[in-house]
Amino acid sequence: MEIVYVGDLCETGSCFHRLQAFRRLGVRVRAFDVGPYMRAGGPLLRRLRDRLMAGPAIARLNRDVVRACLETPAAGRVWFDKPLWVRPWALDRLRQAGRRLYSFTLDNPFHVMNEPGWHVFRRTIRQFDVNVVPRDSSIADYRAAGAGTVALFPVPFDPFFNHPVVPWPPPRSVDVSYVGSPYEERPAFLAALADRGIALRIGGARWGRHPRIRRPGVALVPAMYGEAYRRAIWDARINLAFLTRSHHDPCAHKSMEITASGSFLLAVRSDGHRAAFEEGREAEFFGSVDEAADKIRFYLKDDAARERVALAGCRRAWPAGYANAEPIPAASRATDPESGAARPRRAPAVTA
Repeated sequence: MEIVYVGDLCETGSCFHRLQAFRRLGVRVRAFDVGPYMRAGGPLLRRLRDRLMAGPAIARLNRDVVRACLETPAAGRVWFDKPLWVRPWALDRLRQAGRRLYSFTLDNPFHVMNEPGWHVFRRTIRQFDVNVVPRDSSIADYRAAGAGTVALFPVPFDPFFNHPVVPWPPPRSVDVSYVGSPYEERPAFLAALADRGIALRIGGARWGRHPRIRRPGVALVPAMYGEAYRRAIWDARINLAFLTRSHHDPCAHKSMEITASGSFLLAVRSDGHRAAFEEGREAEFFGSVDEAADKIRFYLKDDAARERVALAGCRRAWPAGYANAEPIPAASRATDPESGAARPRRAPAVTA
């Protein structure tokens, strides 16, 4: 099996991790990086491009992707990772040339948080042979938009990036950490934790726009990627995770990364989280600020209990099929039963 993999291939992003997962499964991959096209020009031009998904760079990107796919005749499949920019004519050209087309995006194109750029993608959904989605609730939305085959790809961790530090456990230098964006209720929730005397380290872009989070006991640090992000998880005694409710996410991507890294997860209580991890044994969950604060105080006082939960969560994540090599065969099976049957046998070996 050979594919052309089209996405933003910055090495610190999850798109790059999925590309590497295909390669580890034995898929021959030609990579096409859309990053240089999407980041071309100054800040104003980039904002306009993100909002309109139009302009010379977008036109050139579509032409170059079609050319690259047609120049790779052995690659009968094209995997588009978050293809907000792709034009209907480009997909038609590839389908006419006999290519099978896959789309994947972690976000929810039908429930977005005032994010621009989704109008083009929603019109192209019906042109993909397989739309790969990370949540059950998206299946009906995609089908209502005209999608044919919809395959589930639950949010995974990358086993070559999210793994425990050796030797384990590491020295934990931070009490409570959250690394991420200030979406939805998170600024108010974290501010309320700080008001209850919980010391926090918060990392990520755009937190400076929330002056209420600037208070004693809260350390704001810049966004962390790659190795810095991994070390932020290792360094924290307790790692917080929230759901992006507007996306209807059942489980946080970050929750998989934290547990797979051998660190303690304290996440929003949800059906998805409770299905993935046993509460009180493999992770801890909260339904309110007071419950979160109480659990933080308890586990900060009991190192042995905290590390016992972290280790149990790690042991659940690794063999349970939460690594990103595991869901890929399900997507392949939709158009290539032979390949889709072979790769599940290889996936556990890759993860091991």
